[in-house]
Amino acid sequence: MELELQTRKTSADWRTSEIVVSKETIPTSQLGLILVDTWNFHWCMTATERCGSFALRMNKAAECARMLGMQVFWAPTDVADHYVGTPQREIACALKPHPLPELEPNSLPNIEVFQDGACMCGPGLRCRCNYGWDAICPVLELLDQDLVVEGTEQLYSWCKELGITHLIYLGFHTNCCTTGKPVGIGPMLRTGLKAILARDMTDGISGYDPSVGEDPDKGTKEIIQQLETAMPTIHLANEFKKESLWQEEWVVDPVRVTPWGQSTRPYYFENDVMVTLSAPLNEGAEIRYTLDGSEPDESSTLYSTPFSVIDTANVRAKAYRDGVQICLEGNGYMVRLPAMPPMPDVHLSDIEPLRQTVPGYHLYISHKQPAKDMSYTNTPLTIRDTKYEKGMGVQAPSQLLYTIKPEYDRFVGLAGNDEAMFGDAWGREKAMYPSVIFKVFIDGTLVTESPILRIAQGPWRFNIPIPEGCGTISLVVTSVDDDNRYAFANWVNAGFVLKR
Repeated sequence: MELELQTRKTSADWRTSEIVVSKETIPTSQLGLILVDTWNFHWCMTATERCGSFALRMNKAAECARMLGMQVFWAPTDVADHYVGTPQREIACALKPHPLPELEPNSLPNIEVFQDGACMCGPGLRCRCNYGWDAICPVLELLDQDLVVEGTEQLYSWCKELGITHLIYLGFHTNCCTTGKPVGIGPMLRTGLKAILARDMTDGISGYDPSVGEDPDKGTKEIIQQLETAMPTIHLANEFKKESLWQEEWVVDPVRVTPWGQSTRPYYFENDVMVTLSAPLNEGAEIRYTLDGSEPDESSTLYSTPFSVIDTANVRAKAYRDGVQICLEGNGYMVRLPAMPPMPDVHLSDIEPLRQTVPGYHLYISHKQPAKDMSYTNTPLTIRDTKYEKGMGVQAPSQLLYTIKPEYDRFVGLAGNDEAMFGDAWGREKAMYPSVIFKVFIDGTLVTESPILRIAQGPWRFNIPIPEGCGTISLVVTSVDDDNRYAFANWVNAGFVLKR
């Protein structure tokens, strides 16, 4: 392949550094394609959705690479050994290691890497750091001839074994894992291998604040510009087009939404949220969107600048060029939090329920019961990094059934997923699973429920008037996906406000 390599002349300011384009012909047998940390989850919901938005594009790139005889490597660094027992991982581990050469000095620029807990959702309710990923994105296609590698030595050994001299890098996040992990650009350059970044198939970890013109697309572009002062990049889809492999009619990119929540993992906001829509890999895209959940078309509202959302909204967007849809639909779900309720006069943990259940409950032999003033895991009640003294800790599915006394005026409280698992390596490989819904029934009738709540979100806020003459109130927690292994949930500062 004759690759069109883009670099930048080194200067004091990389923003004004001159672009240099050169061409290099490399036998495809000496080219490897490596996908780094294309995980199925991230603590930041916008980061998760942005990574997933590249999946179809990356599938097509891997398909083209295989057709040219290039070796495809997968490097999900934290979770590579979740693939033991598969041919892709077992074959990768079976190779006798080649000795590493004396490592060369690091040649990459000192790119800013955002601190642990970096969130691309914006200045509102930021995502709390947790390590929940346990596989690659499920949309990505891992074929039998691919290899799942881990570590500098293993990747280097396979490159030496196969005669690979150049690695084309795809993956996330550009300024962190893709460059810095043991299989990343920096360490592999130090072994003497050549690295090329596919600038159309990577995404950096950056920030979002539209009030100052900061967004993840701009952040990624700037990160790539800095890297180009030390290494080449390519537009990989364009390179495959030159080989008559990448088809112009392929529609592989959704419209990007920032912040990017989903109905299964909503973005919560207090008063309003600024929303940005973009299609940076599709030049000339005309983005049309709706806010009410209806399907957008060419007559829907035309996007021009970031807009404010003040109520719960399901943002749906498509992009067109000359009347032809060029982007898949992007969908973002945002939920406005209710007002904060008052503190109760009577706390749940200070009164006896008519009935209290958790999984494994038996009416006559009740060894498992909700916990009073602590989580169900016998740790402090914690939601979104805040500890509470009063509340009830449960495991879904759960019911707390109480008699409504005549003096009760309102039920109030906060509710969310307990965070005890963060004490175990920040919830590594399991924080993605807890997902619950809190429901309130009065005399057997559902009166309100929360949206889906995940770990480090919420707490959801309840402030419910109690009609005269009612007999019972039932507080229920259900697990969304019927997998309740980690569905530990807390009702905190919850109870009853008395009539005045």
